[in-house]
Amino acid sequence: MDCPYNLANNRQVRMLSDLTLVGCYNLSVMPEKQRNKVLLESAKSNLKHMAFFGLTEFQRKTQYLFEKTFNMNFISPFTQYNTTRASSVEINEEIQKRIEGLNFLDMELYSYAKDLFLQRYQFMRQKEHQEARQKRQEQRKFLKGRFLQTHFQSQGQSQNPSQNPSQNPNLNANQNVTQNLIQNLTQNSSQNSSHKENRESQKQSAGQEQSDGNTSNGTNDYIGSVEKWR
Repeated sequence: MDCPYNLANNRQVRMLSDLTLVGCYNLSVMPEKQRNKVLLESAKSNLKHMAFFGLTEFQRKTQYLFEKTFNMNFISPFTQYNTTRASSVEINEEIQKRIEGLNFLDMELYSYAKDLFLQRYQFMRQKEHQEARQKRQEQRKFLKGRFLQTHFQSQGQSQNPSQNPSQNPNLNANQNVTQNLIQNLTQNSSQNSSHKENRESQKQSAGQEQSDGNTSNGTNDYIGSVEKWR
């Protein structure tokens, strides 16, 4: 910490940023305050346009996001470790604040990355729920069609072709039952879809209130990056 040229400070920002924007390691190109701002914005931009990145303290979410982004599945689930070698080191509050001050760019980048990561995770979860709901709707339509086809085929076999349908009260009754069944299935399907969409919109609104304006475009850029990669 006493070395002013220690490259360990704000290392993550330098690894993700474009150093050519600030003249690499030539500190005389621009003032330090401007240099820090350019490096941080460059690191955020590069991170935002990556198709995927994960966070160590969110192992399961990282695995889920990777698998959904690249359509690949791991053989075994990730393991979440909540203790590291660093956690066993005891430091006082004064030293901790000094470390955070020396790495203030990395601290801000981490806060941005965490918010962006959770936005991407939430987007993938909502997309998965929408696809599952659409699949259930298609299955209901298919089963409904199969039921109607089987029902009318059985009616056609039991009915005399030369017989007038209006003279067969059983056929009219069966048709009324079938129409009522179709109507009930349609109403239940629309009601369920409406309730689920309301719940999804409430979740989405709650998630958006937690995100700041600077990262609201992260999801849109992320969607474009993933689609472009695919």
